[in-house]
Amino acid sequence: MADDSADTVDAALITASRWLDDVPGVVGVGQGEAEGAPTIDVWVTPGHDPGQLPSQLLGVPVRVRDSGGPVEARPD
Repeated sequence: MADDSADTVDAALITASRWLDDVPGVVGVGQGEAEGAPTIDVWVTPGHDPGQLPSQLLGVPVRVRDSGGPVEARPD
């Protein structure tokens, strides 16, 4: 991956990480890969509308994934 592409993916990840606070149901954001190209993977809890999320961010495809259920923090 070229440096410019890596910078674009990093910028997209930073932007997408804001969805954790701003978009109901988003519980995780990370970098993935599809067909050899980077993606922004976003995990949402079941029942939330992924239509609030764009199909791409800064030219990087966004994939919405099912978290499998509610996500709760466990005490140490």
